Amino acid sequence: MPIENAPFSQAEYDRRIAKTRAAMSEAGIDVLFVTNPSNMYWLTGYNGWSFYVHQGVILPLDGAPYWWGRGMDGNGARRTVWMEEEFILPYRDQMVQSDIMHPMEDLASHLRIMGHGDARIGVEMETYFFTA
Repeated sequence: MPIENAPFSQAEYDRRIAKTRAAMSEAGIDVLFVTNPSNMYWLTGYNGWSFYVHQGVILPLDGAPYWWGRGMDGNGARRTVWMEEEFILPYRDQMVQSDIMHPMEDLASHLRIMGHGDARIGVEMETYFFTA
């Protein structure tokens, strides 16, 4: 979605991200994985009722955040987040409830490709439906 249609201005999203990154730096975190729907919305505008599957926001210390989640929810991300298409990372729907592959394998792959394979990754764990 173009930033002009987002619920907040780019300056407001930039302020929120800067505030989060300051806390990340203080804690020694290189990349933060945000799982709480309200915090995902606060950082990106993502507004979907899909918290029952693996999803989150990847926030590195530099650049835009990434929305990551189930493929069918990628369309919802395209309609609600302020970031461009390349920052929307859907995983294959076949990974949901699979006994041969897991969505977190996809997340780990993205983190490695982004150059964060050896980074200190913070994971938001206060969301009751996120099983780390």
